[in-house]
Amino acid sequence: MPDEMTNQRFDQLLSEYIEGRMSEESGSEFAALLKSEPVHTEMLLEQLMMDARLEQFESEGHSAEHFVAGLAATFAAETTGAAFVDRVMEQAGSGDANGFSRAETIVDRSLPTMAASMAGALLVGAFLVIGIGLWQGSWNEAVGEPIIARFGELDNCRWVDSEASVESGDLIHIGQRIELSSGFAEVLFKTGARMDLVGPAIVEARAENRVFLTMGEVDLEAETPESKGFTVETPTSTFVDISTAFTATVSPDGLSRLQVTEGEVDVVLDGIDPNRLKQGDTLYIEPGERKIMTRIESGDETAAFRFPTVGPPSRLDYADQASGHATIRVVRGQLRTQSTASGSAAVLLDGAGQPKQDAPRQSAFFETGIKGRFLIDLGQPVAIEKINSYSWHQHDKIEEHRERARQRFTLYGFSGDALPDLKLPLENSEWTRIARVNSDEFFRVNKRLDRPAQQVCSISAARGDIGHFRYLLWDMKANSFYGEFDVFGAPRLSEIPIEYDNK
Repeated sequence: MPDEMTNQRFDQLLSEYIEGRMSEESGSEFAALLKSEPVHTEMLLEQLMMDARLEQFESEGHSAEHFVAGLAATFAAETTGAAFVDRVMEQAGSGDANGFSRAETIVDRSLPTMAASMAGALLVGAFLVIGIGLWQGSWNEAVGEPIIARFGELDNCRWVDSEASVESGDLIHIGQRIELSSGFAEVLFKTGARMDLVGPAIVEARAENRVFLTMGEVDLEAETPESKGFTVETPTSTFVDISTAFTATVSPDGLSRLQVTEGEVDVVLDGIDPNRLKQGDTLYIEPGERKIMTRIESGDETAAFRFPTVGPPSRLDYADQASGHATIRVVRGQLRTQSTASGSAAVLLDGAGQPKQDAPRQSAFFETGIKGRFLIDLGQPVAIEKINSYSWHQHDKIEEHRERARQRFTLYGFSGDALPDLKLPLENSEWTRIARVNSDEFFRVNKRLDRPAQQVCSISAARGDIGHFRYLLWDMKANSFYGEFDVFGAPRLSEIPIEYDNK
């Protein structure tokens, strides 16, 4: 461990480095301290993380850490996060704190370890957020590309490049990247389309009616005949406006979200026939080869469990307890046992939802404050086509009491016979992450009454099955009154035992 005097000196050098005022001599000393003392590397990462968090307080609730992670996931070049740390020390040793180029500040999406990934993401993101030498050129620079749009209203905008000067009326050309750190920016296209950006966001203008959304949120209105067919591409999908308005969001890890606010929108996925969504529809699309889609809907708040497009709880799914295929148990946490006690986990496979809005014995829910896990064993690997989860809760006497209607969980699958050690972190084990669900985010819940009291989450793949799994694990991030889990699918023919007639 370094002594107090050494730590104080490192703190001083770290401040110089962050502020971009480090001399060549100080840079050499800074690099030497980083290489000789691992704790100093941790201090550097902490400081960069803190800078990102400071941005959060200035960006109207939008997480700068999400922005950081998204930028790291967007670019690919360095082999490891550790290699990037070496480059940081290399630059510090040369005294060139401002000498980073875009090619030098990129990290591979498939980093070998979580620690390396975090190091790379924090370093890349912090340098970008504080605007160290990453701007590609002036917004008004003449580049010879066709002009397709201009900036409209700008509100409290901060750009990735702290030196950038952007004014309302500035022109936007094909190929231009708009990199908004925080705030709100309106983009007005020549075709009449209007796009609102909410920072942090990265968007590239690709044609007069087409943009690529790397990360962040855009609200699109296309009301003129010339703007019909406006397209927002994302890393996982393409959204094509049929009439009027939608919101597209891409999270830092590539999860895409589409919400149709007016009219209709086609969702196009890798040569698959378009999936048309209508006003009020919302869809999530996970990154990955299978393009897992999650649809969340609110119900009619009756025992019939009627939803706009998803069916009610079913007795015909593969996991229904009457079929004898599946079992379910709690593998972490404890179901509520006091006063209004929960039913057993088995109620989730009985083919029925709750009979009324406040039915604890026909629901499965954990003790208050506990984030539990449910595990379904299907008995053998099954090609799963769809998974539905149903929740319903509103207090009989307190209308606002809807905390236990929300669905917030991560769903995992495992195909082997011997379960992985459930004490290990799921992301570092053999489990396959299928989907992430947060219905409060989906419905944009700000107040309790914004939350629908009856909800369904339906998970499927854009093409083919979700995957081939024996075990399904619901890792709950919040408590809820769940009434039913339905798992649709069947074993593959090669795995169905053949019965021979010996007569």
